[in-house]
Amino acid sequence: MAEVDMDELMAQLKSEFSDYMSDRLSTIYNALDLLKKGQAHAADTLREVRREIHSLKGSGTTFGYPIVSLIAQRLETYVNDLKDLDEKQIADLQTFADRMAEMAELDEQPDIASTNLIIRRLPTRYEFDITDVEIQDVEIMLVTPNKLVARRAATELAACGYRVNIIPDPIEAISIAVRMPPDMIIASAVMDGLGGIDLIRGLRAMSVTAHVPAALMTSMGADQLRGVPEEAAIIRLGATFSDDIAATITRFNLG
Repeated sequence: MAEVDMDELMAQLKSEFSDYMSDRLSTIYNALDLLKKGQAHAADTLREVRREIHSLKGSGTTFGYPIVSLIAQRLETYVNDLKDLDEKQIADLQTFADRMAEMAELDEQPDIASTNLIIRRLPTRYEFDITDVEIQDVEIMLVTPNKLVARRAATELAACGYRVNIIPDPIEAISIAVRMPPDMIIASAVMDGLGGIDLIRGLRAMSVTAHVPAALMTSMGADQLRGVPEEAAIIRLGATFSDDIAATITRFNLG
């Protein structure tokens, strides 16, 4: 059996990924260009972009480019629930695509600190006039599969000027948190596969995320919350929801 030349194999994989990236990003660029020229509808453009994002998010880590997957995940969050695209949003989508193209050309992937800086410079979409609030350099990871809860929590946090990264899958959240630790993690107590209590405990057990403040969103009674780390805050899904978020922000000195 012939010995495998690892350098040659890695070069081949990099070439294949480069071609794959080029195809996916060309589709995004072309879709945005047609929209700007008035030759396509926003709904069709968003459908194309979402399809390519899904492909890029899965392929980046597979080919050894995890930062491409992280950028694609942020783009997925950006276009979530979007039904139309204005000029600024079109420019933002092009920025995401540009960053992915740049990352795919790197000989070495950036370390955690550099990754954090790159991700935090990506565009953020706010559903209100951002001139009404002071934008903070604070990154909140919101882990919940419940879209209504996610929207309510994200609105409260964004109104404080924070960047909010919504992740519905707790397993995916672990991978992202390890590669790019946020300033705080807020997780729903009840989720498929891995509950919020176990998620918080797991992240606190890992050195790279042990320092990250965490909060649990729940409607459970105190007797059901055994196992929650003492350092974690509790955000009740009820009448005190907004007050609990405000108290959590104050407790962890986030703003």
